[in-house]
Amino acid sequence: MKLQETLEHLNFSRLEAQIYMALIGSEPMSAYQLAKKIAIARPSIYNALEHMLDKGMVELVPDQTALYAAQEPEVLLGRMQAEMTANLSLARQQLEEYETAKQPEVHFVFRGFETAMARAGKLLEDAREEVYLNADFDLSRFAETFHRLKKKGVRIVAFSFYDLGLNREDVEFYTHGGMLTAHQPSRLMLVTDRQMTLTADCGAFANWSGTVSNNGLMVKILSEHIQHDITLLQLQEKYGLEMH
Repeated sequence: MKLQETLEHLNFSRLEAQIYMALIGSEPMSAYQLAKKIAIARPSIYNALEHMLDKGMVELVPDQTALYAAQEPEVLLGRMQAEMTANLSLARQQLEEYETAKQPEVHFVFRGFETAMARAGKLLEDAREEVYLNADFDLSRFAETFHRLKKKGVRIVAFSFYDLGLNREDVEFYTHGGMLTAHQPSRLMLVTDRQMTLTADCGAFANWSGTVSNNGLMVKILSEHIQHDITLLQLQEKYGLEMH
């Protein structure tokens, strides 16, 4: 009975578990023989066997279409494990998407460079899987945060036209290698977990302002923008051409 309960926990119906237990380790049987052994009406056996064939729990014996054999446990459980893993992965993705879709839209507007840095720091600390960023100023203030994220398994991808001196062990850094010292900081773009974004720049009069948002379109635009810059740089390095 313990085996039957275990099989039922693996999505066997009660009758399917009884049929499988009757067939395993035995000679192939007909529906009539199974009905007699389990003491159940043949119509119920036929319906159950059809479902079990569809789910790969039993097989028809070659050239003996009226006889059924149990699928080998190793084959059956291996397939069930693969399906369960795939279904769990799909469920995780769909639940995250559903949760994101139900969250109210967030949109903050802020002013000031230090406020931008504080907002960016909070988004970075909250990241769980992936960070994309584009900046043109020294990011050493986030060095410890980058290190903690790396230890948590968060992937950090950064692009800049300037050499920001980022630790390559913590960050996947792509740069054109321009001199940072001769440049006035002007912008920051950040995407975390493909859910939250931050955009900020210094404006025409060096007055920093920006936004934080979870808007899906903003997430898509900023992610693709950063990835596009990285792809162009890789093509340029590969073919030695100026890409625009």
